[in-house]
This record gives sequence, structure tokens and C-alpha cells, in this order.
Amino acid sequence: LWEIVKMDKVKSLLKSRRFWVSAVGLAGIVSSELFGFALDTEQVVGIVTIVVAWVIGDTVRETK
Repeated sequence: LWEIVKMDKVKSLLKSRRFWVSAVGLAGIVSSELFGFALDTEQVVGIVTIVVAWVIGDTVRETK
């Protein structure tokens, strides 16, 4: 039973737009450090602000 519950949660997570937006934002920031094109603090704050605003907006938005 526990395995079924965990699989449902994983499937739900993988279908979530909020998860993917957050994952892409994080991957963008991490990859900038790994591949040597450094983002300055203002750019990182801008990316984080956009991602957080989108996630909050999507959460507040009425879903049908």
C-alpha cells in the first residue's frame, strides 16, 4: 500500500508545472556555476524572484 501512495505522489510531482519551473530555475543557476558563465547577484535574484512569483501566482490562481 505504501508503494502505491509513493508512486502516486511521484506521478503527481512529475505532472506539476510548479515543480518543473522550480527545477529549471535551480538547474539554470547551478549550471551557470558549473559551466563557468557566472551570474552576478542581481541576475540570480532576478531569476529566483521570477520563479517564486510564478509559483505563488500559479498556486493562487483558480484551477478548473
